[in-house]
Parts: sequence; C-alpha cells; structure tokens
Amino acid sequence: MNDTDKLKAYSTGQLGLDLVGVCDAVLLEDEPRGHRPSDILPGAKSIVVFGKAIPDGSVQAAFRHFEDGHPTARGSYTAYGADLAPNFTLFFATFELSRYIEREIGGAAAPLPCGPMQCGVPNSVAIPAFAAPFRVGLPLNIDKAAYGAGLGDYGWSGRLLTEEYGPRIHFGGVVTQRWFDADKPWADKHICKGETCLACVRHCPAKALSLPGADDKGSVRTVGVAGAERKVSAVKLNKCIVAACALRKEYGGEDDFCSEDPTDTELEGAFERKPINNFEGLDHYPKWKCDRCLLYCCAGKWKEKFFDRGLTEYE
Repeated sequence: MNDTDKLKAYSTGQLGLDLVGVCDAVLLEDEPRGHRPSDILPGAKSIVVFGKAIPDGSVQAAFRHFEDGHPTARGSYTAYGADLAPNFTLFFATFELSRYIEREIGGAAAPLPCGPMQCGVPNSVAIPAFAAPFRVGLPLNIDKAAYGAGLGDYGWSGRLLTEEYGPRIHFGGVVTQRWFDADKPWADKHICKGETCLACVRHCPAKALSLPGADDKGSVRTVGVAGAERKVSAVKLNKCIVAACALRKEYGGEDDFCSEDPTDTELEGAFERKPINNFEGLDHYPKWKCDRCLLYCCAGKWKEKFFDRGLTEYE
C-alpha cells in the first residue's frame, strides 16, 4: 500500500470521513494572492480534500419546518446539518489528518479552517459576506480544491455537488508539502441536471439565482480548475444573504432590517441593527436560515431519499 492509499484508508477508516481525494496544489496557484496553496504553506505539493455528509434525517427535519410549519424540528438541521456537528467533526478530523501526515508519512501539513468556522465572521467585521470565498478572508477555496480532486461537480446554484450526497456534504482540507498521487479534476458527466431541474432556482425565496440563458449582464460565471470548467449562476450575493441570515420577516427574521436587495452599505446597517444571538450555535450571524438550494437539490439520489419516502411534498 503506497502513501496515498494509506492516507485515504486512514481518512475513511480511522476518521470516518465519507469522501477523500487529492488535488495537485499547482491547480490552485492561479488563485488570488494570499489564497494560493504556496501562500499558506511554502513548497505545497498536495491538497488533501475530504467530506462528511449531512444525515438525511437532519435534512428532512428542515422540510418539517418549511413544509409543515414546525420550526422546532429545524433544530436537528441547525445542529447536525449546518452548524455544530459539521464544524467540530471536520475541525478535529482536519487536525488529526494533519498530524497523521506529519507523524506517519512526513512533510509539513497545514490544516485549513472548515465548516461554519471557515465562513465565520468576528464581531469586528460589519458584513458576514459568507457567500463568496474571499470576501471574508478564507485561506483557500475548498470547493475548488474538491473539484480539482475529482470529488464533485459544480451545480447551477454554484454549490459543489457529489454523486453520493448532492450538495449535502461539508468539505475540509489540508495543504501539505508531501506529494500524494493526485486525482483528476472532475471532467465527467454533469451531476446537475441543469434546465431540466432548476430546483435551486425554483426554491430560492430571494430569487438570487439567475436562469440559464438569461440575457442580463453578469447572470453567469465560470468556475473550475485546469480547464475543467462549468457555467453556473452568478448568485446575487446580497439577496442571498438576506434570506440566509433571515434579515426580513418573510425569511423568519425578527424584523425587516433591510430591503430585499440591499446595497453593501444597507446590508452593513442591517447587521448593526440586528441583535447578536449567542444561542444560535457557533455563529453570531447564523447563515443557515434558508439553505433551500442545498436542501432541495435533486442531486445525490434526492428523490429516492426524500420524495419517495414521503418526507417532502415536492418532487
């Protein structure tokens, strides 16, 4: 068993991770300065990317909230699908995997922030602009590394989809000086069904996602690595944030803190007025108040897992 096989066996066996792959660090060296693998770890050769799936039962608990009007049921998704469990599971797995590489294989291994902490915002930051990978100083684009490791494909929503779990999985990563046999970037069939589905567009209450083929400027963007690219919706980030952070009553907020499509300045003011809730898990500004593009995405055998079992009214 070579080093790469040992690494993957340890990840799925000892650490209980659901997916693991290796992205050649060179593939992300064209990222913005400060967010390249070599900016994080000089001499970086590999990015080990791994994922932990969300329990189906926690996902359906969110359906009970949205479809049946039982907001207390959503607590399962909050803790085990979006906040506490994903964060701590990946947090400790990232640490243990870094130590395993350094202890058993050799070469420095830099663990990357992941889970809610990867998008967390300290109180001194006015706008938790979580929807873009660099607006809050994230060290590395984990989704792009996962795409480069062949673990998943970008969907129209801009979320990374996997064949097994759709977007209902959280990723973590380790940048290391050790060379592991790199997996090929995702370049196979599209996981997203595109125009034949568009569940993400239909279920977005904020209408933050454009339709494929839309004529308005800036409605589509290109993502990918090493020539393996996908066209995805250019998400209207501020509209998304309003729904995800429940900054209006129609999204479950305590008050209308801003308009439906706020400017950055208006959004900053909304967070100044919104009370900080210390009982919302790890984040003062919980970002899981919507997540419908994750919950209702048809990828990852969604129909078989949820609709066919009578767990949702939507097909």
